[in-house]
Amino acid sequence: MIPPAAIRVTLAGLYALLVFGASLQVGSRARLAFAGLVPFAVGVASFAVTPGSEDPRVIGLSAQGSASPFYAVNAGLLLLGVALCAAAAIGALRDRAGARGLGLLAAATVALWFTRGLATASGWGRAALAAAAVAAAAVAAAGVAVAGVAAAGIAAAGIAARVRAGRMPRARREPAPGNAGLRWPGSPGNLPVALGFGLGALGVLAGPRVSVVFLGLAAAAAADFADRRYATRRFPSLLIAVAVLIPVWWLMVTIAGPVGLRIADLANVPLSPRAEILLALPVGLVTWACFALWPAQRVFPGGLFAPLGVLLWLRVASPMMPDGLRHWQAVLVPLGALGAWGAALTRRGAAAVSAIAFLSLASGAPESGLAALLLVGASLTIAWGSASESPAVAAIRRLGWASASLVLPAALEAGFRTQVTYTLAAAIGFAVAIWLGLVPPPDGRPASAPAQVSA
Repeated sequence: MIPPAAIRVTLAGLYALLVFGASLQVGSRARLAFAGLVPFAVGVASFAVTPGSEDPRVIGLSAQGSASPFYAVNAGLLLLGVALCAAAAIGALRDRAGARGLGLLAAATVALWFTRGLATASGWGRAALAAAAVAAAAVAAAGVAVAGVAAAGIAAAGIAARVRAGRMPRARREPAPGNAGLRWPGSPGNLPVALGFGLGALGVLAGPRVSVVFLGLAAAAAADFADRRYATRRFPSLLIAVAVLIPVWWLMVTIAGPVGLRIADLANVPLSPRAEILLALPVGLVTWACFALWPAQRVFPGGLFAPLGVLLWLRVASPMMPDGLRHWQAVLVPLGALGAWGAALTRRGAAAVSAIAFLSLASGAPESGLAALLLVGASLTIAWGSASESPAVAAIRRLGWASASLVLPAALEAGFRTQVTYTLAAAIGFAVAIWLGLVPPPDGRPASAPAQVSA
């Protein structure tokens, strides 16, 4: 038998075990379990920022010789996550969901066993106090979010009453563009539009030059607008935003000179620091527009454009103007945090995942691009799985939440390396979004997607 001390355990491994247990839950138990993963993920990310061992027992030995509150706060976060997961497991057992409840309870027990040394070294009282403070802040934030949702519901009820009274034209029910867009534009009825979007996306994905990437994004935006305009009468907002890249491209060509704008040579373009700052902001904002985060979720289409935005950032902005992107982190990272809170207030779980993806991307950490791509994929899975409450689709939605939760510590770690306060605010907003948006409304529509009014 292998002694416990010989088993190498990491916080990331314990977190993955909790994610597996949470993914087995359904309904309100899943909501509690996934919400409990967030404080544990924050603790894992906080320890990952500081170089050292990932074994909680080794971290506990370091905590014994330190009076820093850093260890107590993070130990409290880990304990809070374990406690919430254990509560979800006990609730599942009371609901007679034997295998599901036992699986999550076993994961919580293992996590508590291996993190108890860290809590002991930090002081159980201090750790419990930190956990209580975090829980109180989260409950207060949830109260604000519930109040916002209630206010939106009252406003929607007032609009509905006015419609019934004949004071306004009858509304057409349409999904909000932030969660629409999962359908391939033009398919299956309009083949030219579908091909236009596909060729545009291919240009963004594999275009050998900056001009091809920009034109591909413009073609995809034009195809999406052509697909939606008769049904929704929307303004070509994303296409206009992409048009901002025209002067950006002209300035890039002028500066690059004989070096050219091949994607493989972008790191060699002689941009001055001021030029990087000038070019980075419009490219970053176009990327943000592709994500369609709150408060612009009804302005831009979002959906399939989010991965195109990530590719624009990774293929053009990051290699060509890294210093300029770092200069604007104080603007771009808060946009991600604001998007997470907006998603919480409007009960859009998929949008909250996209917001964390944008925050990770804007942080500019070495692995942030991969984390953003994985989170965007999870966001699309969640949005697609929210269209129905059939058991198979619900399982797909839980898979999306599990995927997003697995990547969450890496995304938060990237954010903590640049903007700690905004990243922590985004994490709390993400937890609130899970609590309010993990279980969709009975009619299957986002709670915050009021009907669009048309003449």
